[in-house]
Amino acid sequence: MIVNWKVIASFIGIAIFYEVLVVLLWLGLKWMITPFVTPGLKFFIAIIFFIFANFSIIGYLLRLGAPWVNYGNIWFFYFVNGAVIAVILLIVKLVLKLFKLSLSQGLSLGITGIFLIGMTTLGLYWAYSPIVKNETIKVDKKIEKPIKIAMVSDLHLGTFFGNDQLEKLNKIIKEEKPDAIVIAGDIMDDDMVMYKKRNMGETLSKLSAPLGVYATMGNHDRAAQEIVEEISKTGIKPLFDESVNLTDDVILVGRKDRSVSKNRLATEDLLKNVDTSKTTILIDHQPDAIDHHSTLPIDVQLSGHTHHGQIWPINYITDRIYTLDHGYAKINNKHFFTSSGYGFWGPPFKTTAQSEVWMITIEGK
Repeated sequence: MIVNWKVIASFIGIAIFYEVLVVLLWLGLKWMITPFVTPGLKFFIAIIFFIFANFSIIGYLLRLGAPWVNYGNIWFFYFVNGAVIAVILLIVKLVLKLFKLSLSQGLSLGITGIFLIGMTTLGLYWAYSPIVKNETIKVDKKIEKPIKIAMVSDLHLGTFFGNDQLEKLNKIIKEEKPDAIVIAGDIMDDDMVMYKKRNMGETLSKLSAPLGVYATMGNHDRAAQEIVEEISKTGIKPLFDESVNLTDDVILVGRKDRSVSKNRLATEDLLKNVDTSKTTILIDHQPDAIDHHSTLPIDVQLSGHTHHGQIWPINYITDRIYTLDHGYAKINNKHFFTSSGYGFWGPPFKTTAQSEVWMITIEGK
């Protein structure tokens, strides 16, 4: 067995850095609550704080799986937002110090509480209240009649996202009446434990459209082949480096995800078996090759993966990483869509973009 010491060293380094940040957050919280709690209660809060901060990590190490690891993931929402408000308060405190003023512990605690309650409320609302985004595009190819495609991504079906949200999606589909439905990866939230336990397949099977329902796998669809077999039972057609004719004029091409399928074809090779004289729609879960794909004979690309950062201010990072981390863009006369996701990963909150369903109408020349 070959030991990858670089990976081990990186993991240890990240773990130490994380724990240092956790300690700093605790010191800030300790400072704020000290005037209002007894030493005994403060010690109890400290224990709960550090257990909560490490619950998810312990769950992963002990291979507890769903739902326990998912409950632990809630912490990371408050970890990020706690760090944000801590930095803001520190800056305010330093500025006030220039004017010989101070920021009291009570006021700091009140501001922190209001900020976290506000972000929690917004995060829950945006995570569970999907909106519909409409876009009409024109391609420079013949299409006998316009085709309307519903596109969702990143359902992450699991502990916090399941049958209720699938029913909402079914309702949206019935109201919007698309010709076809595309799920652009990350159908499952790492495993299918809760999917099977809560019989989500029955609700998922209600999704229907005249030209069919199609899906590709994402980086969190880790047991990709098993998931392909499972969702096939619902009537969804998985596209695993495959293509299908939606109409005589429109071809849908589904690409394997690079994280779960090491043997996937290069996009150029995948397109060799496709009649690209027809309108060609590529589904690629991760939008990390948009610049390259804009030079290939495709017309539309549908992606997800980024979640637009999901938790503010992480969206500023994803915006720097990806050419299009969210929304629609026309590049080299090709049309690219990246969804922030219908669902979410990890903590059940979204504070950078509301859960969404894209309705894309494609017209020909």
